[in-house]
Amino acid sequence: MTAKSTQLVMAGLVLATLLMPVRARAIEVKKMLPPPAPGAAAGGGGGGGGGEAAPAAAKSNPIPKAMQAQLNDKVSQEYDQYLDEESEKKSEGKTYVDLEHAKPVYFPSQKDGKWIVQAKLEAAELQAPKDGSGPGRATGKRKALVFNYRLDGNSWTETEPPKWEDVEKAAAKKK
Repeated sequence: MTAKSTQLVMAGLVLATLLMPVRARAIEVKKMLPPPAPGAAAGGGGGGGGGEAAPAAAKSNPIPKAMQAQLNDKVSQEYDQYLDEESEKKSEGKTYVDLEHAKPVYFPSQKDGKWIVQAKLEAAELQAPKDGSGPGRATGKRKALVFNYRLDGNSWTETEPPKWEDVEKAAAKKK
């Protein structure tokens, strides 16, 4: 029972440590969101931007701070479940994804006049150590946990369930 409570306390500390950087990085990334293009609400395809759009994007963020914070909270809540699952795999000696050291990256875009944000948490895949302590051995693969959201009025709606993506295969598809 003592080991279990110690494990819970350690998991809580790790989680608290992870949540603060997630929020800070997400806000920094979102400061660079481009403003909606004129006529974008009609859902036009849009081509390459002009030279003056980049400075305007750096000056203002079209997504309100409250909506940024709400998205961060939503991603954090879902992230917790996956962090627990990967920790369980590690404790069972299975291959796991090191979500404790995942760095979130946000990819905002607009579609039909609505903000769409894809949040990716990318981390190395590891083989758990046999004795259950310390970091695992790298398998050489990288995985990303992908969340997709759309801003509907004053709330973020998940557009599809979170999914795992093999980073190398995803990069090969883009080429």
